Amino acid sequence: MNHLRRRAASLWRGDAIRGASRAAGKLLPAPHAGAVWAGTRSGPRQALDVSAPDLHALRGEVLDTVLAVLAPLEPVLLPPVPRMAWRIAVRQQDAAAARAALGTLPPHWEVLTSRDGRGISLRPHFAAAGRELERTPDLELRITVMTRSGDVHVGTVDGSPGRIDAEQWERTSRESLAPERRRYGPPVPRMPIDAVYTWVDGADPAWRARRQAALRQGADGDVPPVHPSATDESRFTNSDELRYSLRSLHRSAGWVRRIHLVTDGQVPSWLRLDDPRIHVVDHREILGGSRFNSHAIESALHRIPGLAEHYLYLNDDVMFGRIAHPGDFFAAEGISRFFPSDLPIDAGPASPADPPIMAAAKNGRDLLEARFGMDVRTKIRHTVHPQLRSVAEQIEREHPESVARTRAALFRSAGDLSIAASLHHWYAYALGRGIPSGVNYQYVDLASPQAAQTLDALESLRRYDTFCLNTEESALEPSMRDELARFLRRYFPDPAPWERAPDAEQAVHADSR
Repeated sequence: MNHLRRRAASLWRGDAIRGASRAAGKLLPAPHAGAVWAGTRSGPRQALDVSAPDLHALRGEVLDTVLAVLAPLEPVLLPPVPRMAWRIAVRQQDAAAARAALGTLPPHWEVLTSRDGRGISLRPHFAAAGRELERTPDLELRITVMTRSGDVHVGTVDGSPGRIDAEQWERTSRESLAPERRRYGPPVPRMPIDAVYTWVDGADPAWRARRQAALRQGADGDVPPVHPSATDESRFTNSDELRYSLRSLHRSAGWVRRIHLVTDGQVPSWLRLDDPRIHVVDHREILGGSRFNSHAIESALHRIPGLAEHYLYLNDDVMFGRIAHPGDFFAAEGISRFFPSDLPIDAGPASPADPPIMAAAKNGRDLLEARFGMDVRTKIRHTVHPQLRSVAEQIEREHPESVARTRAALFRSAGDLSIAASLHHWYAYALGRGIPSGVNYQYVDLASPQAAQTLDALESLRRYDTFCLNTEESALEPSMRDELARFLRRYFPDPAPWERAPDAEQAVHADSR
């Protein structure tokens, strides 16, 4: 029955028609050099073939291409707005010349002129691994034709009246065309922003031996009893999600300065350590030894050497689905965003009978009530966690015993705090340094009977900015692991710059045995 529902959903989304359109393109004569046929649904359409796309770099190249074509007409670049098309203004007397110049763009550019001739829309088409990149306003342009009235150029910009005086036009056009106008290309955030991942390979024999030794230590009575969910295999299973999450970061958030990977004496065989953006951090550096408790690991992330004040904390099962901007995560310098859930925190104090994740939420709620008088009732969504290093340091400074207890717990326990994934956000909010925000994301429980159909829709529609592919409890069935692997390969087919070539990866893997 699930198979029939899955097929029906695919037909309803139009997957078969899109697939037939792509297949038809392969029958056409070869397009111009560097391009592929992206589809034939509304007539043959070419797309420029790009490898391992960095969407922000493409965004800058799109703008540079159009400004170069229009340069003799002295266009004006209007202030950029994330998640909107680039906006350019040209003078009315230059409208015909602008349309003629835009007609010289390569065939993968789609140029549409409004009926009144005062607006021109530009959309370049790109493809990667045989599939056209999803449409996003960030890779499009809007050109407005401005009429001169005295010393002022007037026109409608994005539906609103716009005015540029003659002196401002000359100055802004000169700035728009200046060689140093790289600030409009791939973005450099006003402040450095890093990314922090936590990762474990639960199949590693050496790591499993360390975990078994820690469990025996608990059985001898040296540590509190371990809740069954704290040692569930799903906590430590490696399905290669990290490789694809990092591909998603390269593709959608290329503005990240450095990637810190926190591990317990492990390095993925496919990861190149000579890439300057990659920094592997061992548990011993920030925790003094191995931990098998994500709450303990989170409690020490702000200790990473060289970590930026602003950073994004991600589990390896969180992916960027579409282009991301720094402002999605930080409203301003020193102001982080966070994404409250509608899932409630249970009433009553934490107890050993609680699942550790609920106990940590209760402990954080009680700490916030005691410190700020704050009434926190819900959890935080399992997505990207924007962090401020100074806020994490303040939490440790003001609550040293609670943080030390969490950090010392080898496995998740009833006394833990969830600092990076929960407490940090509410603490920053109480300090006036955090803003609750909405987020366009999807959470997928891979153990759900509908998980395969949900992955189909995610891959086909690509409408979420971020998504999480999580397993609540127990290991995945082999069939679902295969579904997950296929989904990840289809959504993120291109290797990131820090991945080894397949033969080099195999050699590293063989040496580690």
